[in-house]
Amino acid sequence: MARPSSLFPMSTGRDENGRLTIAGHSVANLAEQHGTPLYLYDATTLHEHASRLKNLLEQNYPGLSEVSYAAKAYFSLGFARKLAALGLGVDAVSLGEMRVAQKAGFRPGKIHLHGNNKSESELVEAIEQAIQAIVVDNLDELELLEELAGERQRRTPIWLRITPAVDVQTHPSWQTGGPHSKFGLAVQGGDAAEAIERAQSSRWLHLTGLHVHLGSQIFTAEPYRQALRSLADLAEKHRLTLKEISPGGGWGVPYTVDDADADPQAWIEGVSGVVREEFERRGWRLPRLVIEPGRWLAARAGVAVYTIGACKKAPDGSSLVAVDGGMADNPRPALYQARYTCVVAEKPGMAMSQRARIVGKACEAGDELIADTWLPDVERGEHLVIPMAGAYQLSMASNYNLSTRPEVLWVEKDRVEVLQRREHPEESGWWVES
Repeated sequence: MARPSSLFPMSTGRDENGRLTIAGHSVANLAEQHGTPLYLYDATTLHEHASRLKNLLEQNYPGLSEVSYAAKAYFSLGFARKLAALGLGVDAVSLGEMRVAQKAGFRPGKIHLHGNNKSESELVEAIEQAIQAIVVDNLDELELLEELAGERQRRTPIWLRITPAVDVQTHPSWQTGGPHSKFGLAVQGGDAAEAIERAQSSRWLHLTGLHVHLGSQIFTAEPYRQALRSLADLAEKHRLTLKEISPGGGWGVPYTVDDADADPQAWIEGVSGVVREEFERRGWRLPRLVIEPGRWLAARAGVAVYTIGACKKAPDGSSLVAVDGGMADNPRPALYQARYTCVVAEKPGMAMSQRARIVGKACEAGDELIADTWLPDVERGEHLVIPMAGAYQLSMASNYNLSTRPEVLWVEKDRVEVLQRREHPEESGWWVES
């Protein structure tokens, strides 16, 4: 079970008035200065999480390894620069993510490109920028990529994304390694075998690695071990020399105290151990091991801050508390029934006196951030803080109801930096005057 403190950024504290702080900065004051909805990223948490993963790999895996951030969790130019400075790689899934990564200072050798339906422009960009690897998802893409590489006379490094039919216990929308997944080359049915043979015989494609991604919010290492054994068996069957191997990402994080703890030690020990076992047993040289965390790196580092607006009583006596954000900046509760916890920035230590439902301002009955929680007495203008908000919220945000995307701040001791400025209607794409 997760501890309440483990849901908040590592630098979370309280000021002399008992109000919530992050990196020594009053959350309520930042909300007053920058407006809400507001997202804060804690430098300490991001740095510590990156170091934790790097150290675990160094302790458990004697070969080369890399931590590659999954940009889909949250990416902006300012945030990408922070990640590049930590020496991380980056897993991109679009032309936009590749270009932000390059602008932020990621070397091409630190970038690999994923996606189940990459456009021709994305593939051409990846070829011409000579990124570390294009992760080929299907036979159709393999054919197109070979044609594009040949036209440019560029020998292009690739991985193959393999679907090993390993099921994981998680939300159906987060399962990506099973037999019905839209992603990857299935072992069952022969697509994986055909792709390996075609890639090995290609003049323009250089097959350097195999990749698998099983899903998200996984809390046990066993599915990763099963998947990596499947990749080793494929390589042996097709006499493929693997220079690189990746079990993807997906290690889980807690969103409430009822969720499992998120320590990644079991994950890193599990994937490191099975790669060593499978390769050493066959007398093979250890490949470079690449992990792709996104949520685990970023989720705890971020908090969402809202201003409390209308408050009213429901017929059952519970309170209904509305905030100035909701499904436009965080669609996860509506999409996945995601659960969260919260505190009031001005009253983090006060007794909980009312049962409440936290709702957003969108014109949708399903715009509900927290279905059932306990709060102290609250007033209009106070600030509600939701932790574990650093991943898959802003990256999935929309302009529904012509809402504008929030401002994002990077906070560290004695420093606050704007990573992403607040959108304004007049600057948005829909504001086009004839």
